[in-house]
Amino acid sequence: MPAYPRDLRALAPALAGACRGIFAGGGRGAAGPALSVADQALVSACNFATTIVLAHALGLEAFGLFSTAWIAVLLTVSLQLGLVVCPMISIGPGLPGEARHSYYAIVLVHEAAFLALAGSAVAIGLALAFGDRALALAAGTACAAHLAQDFCRRYLFARGRPPVVLGIDALNQGVKLAALILLSRSAMLTPARALEVIAASAALSCLCAIPFRGALAWRAGAFGAASRRQWQSGRWLVLTGLMQWLSGYGGLLIAGALLGVTLIGVLRAAQSILGVLNLIRDALENIVPPIAGRALAQRGLDGLLPVIGVTAAIGFAGGLGFTALLALTGKSLLAAAFGPGMAAYAWVVAWYSLLFPVSLVSFAQICAFRALERTGAVFAATAAAAALNLAFVYPAVRWFGIEGLLGVAIAAEVLVCLVLAGLLRRVLKARPSDALGGLQTA
Repeated sequence: MPAYPRDLRALAPALAGACRGIFAGGGRGAAGPALSVADQALVSACNFATTIVLAHALGLEAFGLFSTAWIAVLLTVSLQLGLVVCPMISIGPGLPGEARHSYYAIVLVHEAAFLALAGSAVAIGLALAFGDRALALAAGTACAAHLAQDFCRRYLFARGRPPVVLGIDALNQGVKLAALILLSRSAMLTPARALEVIAASAALSCLCAIPFRGALAWRAGAFGAASRRQWQSGRWLVLTGLMQWLSGYGGLLIAGALLGVTLIGVLRAAQSILGVLNLIRDALENIVPPIAGRALAQRGLDGLLPVIGVTAAIGFAGGLGFTALLALTGKSLLAAAFGPGMAAYAWVVAWYSLLFPVSLVSFAQICAFRALERTGAVFAATAAAAALNLAFVYPAVRWFGIEGLLGVAIAAEVLVCLVLAGLLRRVLKARPSDALGGLQTA
């Protein structure tokens, strides 16, 4: 078993090597991480602008209908991340040449099947729920196109093409935002039409990504083994995503029932302000898992541990810095974005931001388990946090109000971090062969 460095002189080379891996592995030189952050900034800014355009143009009731349809789409995004995307970006980069080309071809087949199922499920479900076939069809089409575009960008990140990702995302977001603004100014925007615009811009982006798909090699005999490997890793991640959704939305629903819908509006406003923090995590999601997968494949645990350690250290320090900044500027940000009436809730932004540094440490640990293909540990930690959240959120909100809700959310995030740390320590105490399980490294 590789030992942890015992002093700073031993730690320095490990950290330096990990930093070189981080800044060289995500793309060509330091451009990979920089382009990933720039891309995520573009996507987050355009999504925020899109929300503002839709809210002002549609009105409260129609915007609520659109949001309800989009929640169904976001659920399928969570399922795709667990079943297809997260296993792909951890497994694919660590495979040798021809095996990697074959693996990516098989993943494309998985993705095509998932798109058909998810789009059909959303369309049928919304048709039954609302009886509006036009809206249901538009939502199903938007679901399939949005999933395809999200897969394309993460696939291209896994294959080391961050400049292409920036290009297709700029095209997708630019066309979508421009079309929505034009329709809103001509008073032609409806929920169904907005979904059609989202579908069209995403489909155009996917078409432009096709020439950059990279080498593919179809091996029919490898399909079963690759699919089983994908499922072994992805099944726990799907359950983890569902548990996170239940934990997050369950607490909000309970708090809204006890304290009124104003609370939900305040929390949604705080979440939108904290979107810049999610930008950082999303950027790391595109960078760290492929690097961790390559490091494990090439150097075993000796290569993986420094990558995870540096990610956790940078994430925690950077997260605390952003938390301090938001504590100072939260009041003015809320007032500028949502009006002076929201400024009184600036403390909610500061409290909410405490989740961020802890979640980045958890993210680093999750990357380790994904590289090791032991994602059951991630589900165990998330399930423990969800159980704590659902057990204590009702009495906490009833007795302490919004402070109780935020306190339970922070405690749940800390619990995830602690459970992951304990399970990772247990894995690292095993022999290297045990820690790697049946993983065949390159």
